[in-house]
This record gives sequence, structure tokens and C-alpha cells, in this order.
Amino acid sequence: MIRALVVDDDPANRAYMRTLLAGHAEVNVVGEAGNIAEAKELIATERPDLLLLDVEMPGGTGFDLLQQLDTWPFEVIFCTGFQRYAIQAIRFSALDYLLKPVQPDELSAALQRYHQRHPHADRKVVQQQFLQNIRQTDEQRLKLTLTTGDRTYFVSPAELSHCTADDNYTELHTSDGRRFVSARTLKDYEDMLVPLGFLRVHRSTLVNKSLITHLDDGHVVLKNHARLEVSRRKREEVLKALAG
Repeated sequence: MIRALVVDDDPANRAYMRTLLAGHAEVNVVGEAGNIAEAKELIATERPDLLLLDVEMPGGTGFDLLQQLDTWPFEVIFCTGFQRYAIQAIRFSALDYLLKPVQPDELSAALQRYHQRHPHADRKVVQQQFLQNIRQTDEQRLKLTLTTGDRTYFVSPAELSHCTADDNYTELHTSDGRRFVSARTLKDYEDMLVPLGFLRVHRSTLVNKSLITHLDDGHVVLKNHARLEVSRRKREEVLKALAG
């Protein structure tokens, strides 16, 4: 049984979330809070497994709550309106979020990911990097949380040379030759990295534009000498992006 706590300043939102969670027999809502002070009290007394946490609340955000806790022994699913920077910080940190209004199928998918999630090798280190991410004012300084086996790495976008699709997984390659495999799709990384200067050159390839030296026979060539195919459909888009 998942002991869940709902934190949202709007009573209607809390009631709606309770209604959605009532359809999941494995979830027991052990309490609800309308602000971070109430949430801290309930966390101490109820010891939840999962927090469904609103980001924007009067008197303190969901991020403020986690910063005050410093480290926490439960999983978090953020619930937020479309706030691009907040979502970037959450996604870079490999945490989960739901856009408001929360849809039943999206909540079901998030709970499924909760069940499939493996504990990080060092939860505190991962959480501290998340807190570092949300303190950043420059998206280029956000770091991706990438877990390989029982080890977790924090990689900045500037370190990545390219990403390639492998079915529903993504391989992330760094300029110095490291390779990581993520359970996220290339589309997920495209959403995160295109605003930071990455370019989709093929349906299976995303490239750090700043590392492209030239085009050669239908391929982009990177500073680390990697050659990556450019699809015909993407060729004009790539030429335009490099010209700009």
C-alpha cells in the first residue's frame, strides 16, 4: 500500500486529486495539506511513501518545502501548471511531474513509473543535485541526473555531444567519450535540450549544435570527430540552423 500525501493550496484541487486516487486501490491518502507548514507536520506524523506536491502555493512553493527538508525519505510527483523553468529543473533531475489539470491516464502512468522506479544508489546526493538545479537561474547550468547500474552521474548539457534513440531508450554521449543509457525517449531529451542549443538532425539523433564543425556528405561532423547522419527531411532545417 502506498501512503500518499496531497499538498495543494486549493481545496478543490485536493478533492479532485483524492477522487482520482480513489480509483487506485494500492494508494491510501493519509492526509492533505494546504501549505508547506501543514505539509511538514503531516510528513513528520504520517511518514508518507509519496508526496503529490503542488509547485506554486502562497506562502511557499513545493520547492521551498523540499529545500527546508534538505533530504526526504519518500518519492515526489510534482503537480504544476505549465511553468517552463520549473518543469526543466524537475525533468533534468529525473523526477516526475503532472501538468494541471491532472488527467486520470497521466496519473495512472505516473503511479506505474513509481512502481517501476528503482531506489537511487545515494538518494541524498540525487536530492541535493535537484536542490542545486532549482536554485539555478541559467538553464545551461542545470545538470542531468543519469543513473547507470548503482551509480548516478550529473552531466551538464555542454558536456553532451549527441543523443541517439535505441527503441524507447536513449544513449547519451559526451564529448570525452562517456556513454549513458536512459529509459527516457529521445523526444523527452529533445524537449529538454533543444531550448539549450541542441538540434534534431535525424529521427534517431539529437546533436549539440555548438560542437558541429561542418557538413560532409550528408553527415554532421563534430569537434570530437563523430560523424552523424542527417536525414533528407532535416537537411534544410540543419543548414538553416547552422547558417544562423
